[in-house]
Amino acid sequence: MSERPAPIDEYVLPRVRYRTRAGVVAFAALAGVGGIVAAALGWTASADPALPLGLPWMPYAVAIAAALALLVKRAAPLVAVPVAGAIVILDVSSVTDTLSIVPVIAFFDTIYAAMLDARRHVRRIAFAEAVAIAVALIVLWLVTSDVDLVGGVQLAIALALVVAAPAVWGLSVRQRDDLLAAETARADAVARAAEAERESAVRDERAAMARELHDELAARLSAIALQSAALAARPAADEATATAVRAIRSSSVEALDELRQLIAVLTTGREDDEVPVGIDDVEALRHDAERFAVDLDADVDVPQGAIATSASHALVRIAREALVNAARHAPGERVRLRASVEDGVASLEVTNALVEHADRSAGNGLGTALMAQRWRAVGGSGSVGEREGRWVVQVAVPTGGVHA
Repeated sequence: MSERPAPIDEYVLPRVRYRTRAGVVAFAALAGVGGIVAAALGWTASADPALPLGLPWMPYAVAIAAALALLVKRAAPLVAVPVAGAIVILDVSSVTDTLSIVPVIAFFDTIYAAMLDARRHVRRIAFAEAVAIAVALIVLWLVTSDVDLVGGVQLAIALALVVAAPAVWGLSVRQRDDLLAAETARADAVARAAEAERESAVRDERAAMARELHDELAARLSAIALQSAALAARPAADEATATAVRAIRSSSVEALDELRQLIAVLTTGREDDEVPVGIDDVEALRHDAERFAVDLDADVDVPQGAIATSASHALVRIAREALVNAARHAPGERVRLRASVEDGVASLEVTNALVEHADRSAGNGLGTALMAQRWRAVGGSGSVGEREGRWVVQVAVPTGGVHA
């Protein structure tokens, strides 16, 4: 969601926001410099020599003092409001005997800044201070000047506007900010609800996929396992047939177990890289070779836990696929498997001799593609192909694995 553009009243100068440190300094500088220039050009009230501080340079000092009060309007609003008000009273009672523009602007702006404060008690106290300053000014004029009823009413109205206008303006801006914050929170809540609904839909879809897998594939694999078990119980014509039947039985049971693991992942809605077999489990690799009728020479130098589960999972799947390919395309040939870990990299190499009259067209290349997908999924690299009269599967993956 893109950030909404700030209203024009949020800026002191182009690209200088009012409610920033730069904005505070810029506004104070403009007020101070403007007051000095106005006093020098005679555009503001001059000092009254009859008053105690009616010195020619005092209007400059009053302008500078008002600018200094503006510097603390955000950091200490409960200090800035009475200080700015005291400067107005000092200017009226002892310097010019009237309301000068810069002190009035400073008083106005400190009230406005206080009303923007997020703390309600600060706003209330600052408003009470402003009202007290206005009352003090009215009393001062009533005591020191011959003010008639009409003049007194006009004076009270003017001071009420000086106090009320910034207070109402500031409170309206504060309310606008609160409404924007509430709207933003509502939009975030809607986005979170939409995300939760999307995740729920994904979970429902995964559950539906799990049901389909269970209803279709699990039943068929169970039937294969049962029928192969029944066939294995009968006397076999020869040892090769018995081995093949046992391999069918073992493969179907394993496939059924893996399918159930996949169904569990789909129904729980989480990724689970933990598998019962890792590349460090030499006995499991030899058991696979026995099931596939492969003569395996395995040399695995992988300490337990040295490879992340995802990487170990990928390597053992690649090794199994290599054993299947060797059983299919080079039956009877010895298969050498080497696995090791060095400098944060796990290496796997599976080689077997090429059979001269093997049917190369029997495969469709899917196994090789799946191996490549597995090593890429964990940030590794590899190659599969003929090398010096042997078929070589060579893979290197980082031991830390890569989790999507």
